[in-house]
Amino acid sequence: MVAVAFLLPPLMLCLVLALGRYEERLLKNPGQPRHVPGERHLSVVPDPPSGRRPRRGPGTGRATGRGGRHAA
Repeated sequence: MVAVAFLLPPLMLCLVLALGRYEERLLKNPGQPRHVPGERHLSVVPDPPSGRRPRRGPGTGRATGRGGRHAA
């Protein structure tokens, strides 16, 4: 109990000072954002051949897993 009374205030003081230094570092030098939006990376997808229709909706493709059951 006495150890907590003597150790807790200095630890809390160190924590407050460390957070203050961290905040100052962030405010003075914000740095570059991690992801700067640039050009879009798009690609053209060709249309399906004229004799075939694209498959849409659930259950039109192959069965997933065993017995056609989904994971969810």
